[in-house]
Amino acid sequence: MEKNKMKHEAAELSTQIRKENLLETVHYFNQLFRYSGTEDGEKAVQYLKKKLDSYGVRYETCEYEGLFSRPVSAEVVVEGRTYKLVGDVYSKEADKLTGELYYDSLSKEKGRTQKQENSRFDAFFGKIVLTWDGKGDYARKALEHGAKAILHICKTRGNYIHHSNIGCVWGTPGLDQQTYMKFLPSAGISRSDGEMLIDILTDRRCEASLSISMDTGVQKSSMVVADIAGSCDSFILASGHYDSWYEGITDNAVSDAILLEYARILHENQGHLYRGVKIAWWSGHSDGRFAGSAWYCDSHYSQLKKHCVAHINLDLTGCQGAEQIVARTAGTEGLDFTGKFIEKYTGRYPMKYVPMIRGADQSFWGVNVPITIMLKYEPLPEKRLSDCPGGGPWWHTPEDTLDKLDETFMMRDAAINLEIIDEIQKSPVLPINLSEFTSEAGGRLHQIMEELPKEFDCTELEERWYQTEKRLLLLDDRIQNGQLSDADIKATVGKLLHLIYCRQDAYTHELGGTFGMFSCIGKYCGINRENTECDYYLMAGADFMRYKNRLCEGLQELITYIDEL
Repeated sequence: MEKNKMKHEAAELSTQIRKENLLETVHYFNQLFRYSGTEDGEKAVQYLKKKLDSYGVRYETCEYEGLFSRPVSAEVVVEGRTYKLVGDVYSKEADKLTGELYYDSLSKEKGRTQKQENSRFDAFFGKIVLTWDGKGDYARKALEHGAKAILHICKTRGNYIHHSNIGCVWGTPGLDQQTYMKFLPSAGISRSDGEMLIDILTDRRCEASLSISMDTGVQKSSMVVADIAGSCDSFILASGHYDSWYEGITDNAVSDAILLEYARILHENQGHLYRGVKIAWWSGHSDGRFAGSAWYCDSHYSQLKKHCVAHINLDLTGCQGAEQIVARTAGTEGLDFTGKFIEKYTGRYPMKYVPMIRGADQSFWGVNVPITIMLKYEPLPEKRLSDCPGGGPWWHTPEDTLDKLDETFMMRDAAINLEIIDEIQKSPVLPINLSEFTSEAGGRLHQIMEELPKEFDCTELEERWYQTEKRLLLLDDRIQNGQLSDADIKATVGKLLHLIYCRQDAYTHELGGTFGMFSCIGKYCGINRENTECDYYLMAGADFMRYKNRLCEGLQELITYIDEL
C-alpha cells in the first residue's frame, strides 16, 4: 500500500510546476549577458544559489578555469563598402588583413571525393575564403592549406549572423591537443551580404580588408550543481547551460528556469525518490566548447562512473513556434519510452528517434551512462523559418529576446522532461529496451559495412556483432524480469553505448566532429582507390583496422561480462 502511494504522489510532480517561478527566473536572466567568467555570468550563478538556499536544496559550487573566447568586433571592406561580421569563438584576430576574396563554390555541393576536397582546399592558398561551410574541421583544413581567413555565410535568409565556433577540441585541451588550437581569422557574414559578395566575385576578382577583434583567454568561472538524494546511490543528471549569447532567452534562460523549478519540486518530494537527481547549470557551453560539463565529468569521474544512470539535457525549451517534439536520444530506452510522453504533450507519436548528437554538453559518454535523452523542440517542417537548432532565425543572435518565448510551450517542455526524470527515478529497474536498440544498432552497422570499400574486411566484426546480439537479447530478458542492478546495467548498456558511439578511450573527450552509431568506421564509407589519393587510402585502411579491432575486442569484453553475469 505504501509503495503504491509513493508512485501516486511521484506521478504528480509535473502538476507542481509554477509558471510564476519560471517567469521570475527568465525575467532576471533577461537582464544579463551571461558569458562565462564575466560579472553577468557570476550574477546568474549567485541568483541560482540564492534561490536554492531559499528552497533548502543542497548544492555544490564548482569553480574552474577555462579558455573562453568571445567576439568584440569584426568587419570586412570590399570595394569601399563595409560589411558587418561576427567573429567566431577562437578566431585569430586580424587588423586590416588584406587578400584576394575567393568564393568556395564547391561548398554548396555534396558528395565530394577526397581528391576533389584536396584540390578544393589547395585553391585557398593566400586567399580570404568566402564559403557556405565554416565548422571546426573546415577551418583547420583551410589553415593547413594556407588560407588567410574564412568568411562563412549564414544560411538563414536575411541579415542574421549566428555566433559560431571553429574549435575542434571538446572542453579544455590537453597538451597533446595543442595542435588543434591553432586558428586563422574566421567570422560569420549574413546571407544577404554573402550573396552580394558572391555576385561581385562572379564578375571580377577583388581584394578584401578584414578586421576581427576578440576577447580570448583563461578565466575563472563558477557553476552550480544541486543534489537531491534518493533512497539508493544511483542518480539522474539533469542539466542545461546558463551561459548565453546576449540575453539568450530560448538558448538557454528558459531551460535554466525549468531546472531551478525541478530543484524545488524534487526537494519537496525527496522522501519519495528512489534514485536521486543532480541538477547542473553549465558554463563554457558556447564560449568555451562545452568546457564546463567536460570539466565536471573529469573532476567527478569516479562518482559519475559508479552512480550516474541517466543524463537528461535541456536546451532550447519554450521556443516560439516549436509545435513538435522530436525524440532525440541514445536509443537504449526504446522509442515508446519517450514516444508516449511526446504523444501525451503534442498529440503526435514519433515514427522514429534521432540518435544522439555530439553537441550540447554531451560530455558523459566515458562514464557508462546507459540512458541519454535531449529532446528537440521544433516547428513543423512546413512552418520552419530556419535550419538553426530550434527552427528560429534568432538562434545565437541579439534577437533571442523575451518575445521569442512561448509560455505554453515552456510549461509543456518543463512537464515532459520532469515526467521523464520521474519515470526513470522511480522505476524498480532502469527502463531499458535492448531488443529494440540492438535491432536499430545492428541495422546501422550492416548498412555501414555494405558501403565500406570491399578491401576493408568486416568478417570478424560481423561475427562478433552476431554473438553480441545474442547476449544482449538474453540480457534484455533479465532486465525486463527485474534481475539486473543499476551497476550491472551501467557496466553493460553504458559500456555498449560508449563503444559504438565513440572512438576514443573512456577518459578522453571526443573531438567535436563526426559522431553517431559506429561512426568510427562509418567515416570511411564511399571511398575507394579511384576517388582517393593513395597515401590517404593507405592511412584510412590503417585507421579502419585499428577501429575495427577496438570494436571487436570491446564487444568480446562485453560478451565475457554478460556471460559472467
